[in-house]
Amino acid sequence: MTNGFGGVLSFGLKADHDTYNRFVSHLNVITSAVSLGHDESLIVFLGENDERQYLYPEEFHNGFFRFSVGIEDAEDIIADLEQAFKKENLL
Repeated sequence: MTNGFGGVLSFGLKADHDTYNRFVSHLNVITSAVSLGHDESLIVFLGENDERQYLYPEEFHNGFFRFSVGIEDAEDIIADLEQAFKKENLL
């Protein structure tokens, strides 16, 4: 990044597994995929039976999302997240 900031962040949600899946399915601009080397915004979460859980502290096992910000317009990305959060009453 030209200004010294990275484009990857993580966050946790407290909900059930079905809510996590629905939240991701509501996203239109952000794609659910495992990758860090892409110009599109990508999101991935650790599911309840995800074999990668051992890589993370226990508090990140359920509801842990990794979000890689792409080159889409920032307002579009924010609006996409907001509408998905609202549809699942996560805001």
